[in-house]
Amino acid sequence: MTLPLWPAGTTSGSPDFDALRAALASDDNLREELEAALRANVNRIDPTDRANRFGSGAAVEWIIAAVAYQAGTLSVPGGHNADGFDLQALRDRVRGLWSVKNTTKASGFRLTNGMSGSGRGFTEPVILLSPALPGLTFASPAVHPEIAAAVQQKDDHTFLPLRDVLRHAEEHPECVAPIRMPINPKTGRDDPWMDYVKSLLEPQRFPRLSKLFLDATPPQRSLATEIMELAKLRDAGTLTEAQFEAAITRVTAG
Repeated sequence: MTLPLWPAGTTSGSPDFDALRAALASDDNLREELEAALRANVNRIDPTDRANRFGSGAAVEWIIAAVAYQAGTLSVPGGHNADGFDLQALRDRVRGLWSVKNTTKASGFRLTNGMSGSGRGFTEPVILLSPALPGLTFASPAVHPEIAAAVQQKDDHTFLPLRDVLRHAEEHPECVAPIRMPINPKTGRDDPWMDYVKSLLEPQRFPRLSKLFLDATPPQRSLATEIMELAKLRDAGTLTEAQFEAAITRVTAG
C-alpha cells in the first residue's frame, strides 16, 4: 500500500488527527486491524437498509474511537491503571474532537439532517470515510474554508459532494490517514435493532414478549446425541469407518 506523504511539520489543523494519522502511517498492525474491523462491520450489517445504516454508522464511530485511543489521542479518565471507566463519556470526548461520516460507496456525504431545513450545516470538524477516498479524510470548517464553501444546503440535510472531498484530500495530504475502506458487498444479514430488542426482552421480565425470540432459537444438541446419530449412520453403512472417525473428531473438537 502506498502511503500518502505530507511535508514535515505540516498539520491538518487538529493535533489529535495528526496523532491518529501518524499512528496509522507508522503502525502496519494498527492499520490492518482498522481495515479488518471496518470490513467485518460492513460484511455483517448491510447499510443499504436505511434502518441498519444508523447501527452500522454507530459501529464505525466506536471503531474510530478505539483507533484514537490506541494512537494516544484519547486517554482514560483517571489514568491507564484505573479500574474501569465510563465508555460513553469517552465517546462524548471523541465527538468533541470530530464527527464521523461513513459511506461504503462512491457518494457524497450527508453532514447533518433537519426536520424542516438542512440542519446545523458544516459547523464542526469531521472525519470522512469512503472507498473512493485514499484514507480517513479530515476537514474542519474553521481551517479549510474552501471545502466549507462547497457544502450544499438541501431541503432536509446538508450535503458535501464527493468531488470536493476528493479535491480536498489531494490538495491536503496532511488531512489523510492511510487506510483501505471496504466496499459494501451487500451480503450482511445482521440486524442490530433486532439484536437489541432480543437483549431487551429478557425472559425473566418479559416471559410473553420474549417467546418470539426463544422459539426462533435452534435447540442445543448434546454431544452424546450427535455421537449416537453418527454411530447409526456408520452402522447403516452410510458412513465408512474413516468418515465416522473424522466426523467424531470434528464434533468433539467443536
